[in-house]
Amino acid sequence: MPVTARRTSLLRAVNSAESSTDRPAGRTLAKHRRTSKSGAPRAAAAVLTVGLAVGGGAALSVSTTPATASAAAMTAAQQRGHMSIPSRPLLRKGDSGPTVKYVQKALHLGPDGYFGNSTVRILKKFQTSWGLKATGYTDKKTWGRLTWAAKHKVLYGNHGSGSAAVGTFRTKVLKEAAKLKGTPYRYGGTSTRGFDCSGYTGYVYKYAGHKLPRTSRQQYAATKHISRGAAKPGDLVFFHNGGGGVYHVGIYAGGNMLWQASKPGRPVAKSKIWTSAVSFGRV
Repeated sequence: MPVTARRTSLLRAVNSAESSTDRPAGRTLAKHRRTSKSGAPRAAAAVLTVGLAVGGGAALSVSTTPATASAAAMTAAQQRGHMSIPSRPLLRKGDSGPTVKYVQKALHLGPDGYFGNSTVRILKKFQTSWGLKATGYTDKKTWGRLTWAAKHKVLYGNHGSGSAAVGTFRTKVLKEAAKLKGTPYRYGGTSTRGFDCSGYTGYVYKYAGHKLPRTSRQQYAATKHISRGAAKPGDLVFFHNGGGGVYHVGIYAGGNMLWQASKPGRPVAKSKIWTSAVSFGRV
């Protein structure tokens, strides 16, 4: 074969081999590279868009639709019963919810969350004892007294409009005083592990429904001073030293007797008032 023919055949073979490779050349290569770079992000974006549309949309519909439906289904009574305590909602008979439970706990009722007849009755009693209008619903003034009473763990006051409310308070005082008979004396004591004189009177009055200051002198300053003839069982008895200062306090039991935590070695007991240097106080 002539040399020229051999060169021509060899050149055709080389060109044929190059054209059969997978790698494109020139403008075709440029187009191929642009396609390969943009294809993956576009596919990923498409997948992400579908994922958000399906996952996010589904999650949104699950979380919001029932809540909207639940709020729409609530009656006005239920909505009031679910309002926050700081907002002081005007709760009344027939309301229900967690805020009603709070009111019931503050009134020492079994909290069932429904504002029924028993809640109305005890609320009226509570309002009367604190000198409030006995409405049976939670107005702003009632909320103020109710939250204070819940914080200080007391229930009834002694500012009722009639003698019956005051008489009930004194009866409770005497009942609580007698419950603690035999409790040991302990200097500085304010619990059933042991009492001093003012720790005892403060504890009794607290559980009867009225909070007293800590010491006998402070309790004397916080009471209305009354004559011996006007004193009733359940009032406080204050003992004075030669200079007129208060050094001891007890609970008047009537008939020249008192309940007291007197001194170390003597437990809480009812005993005679041994001196005339006493005065009486009423809260």
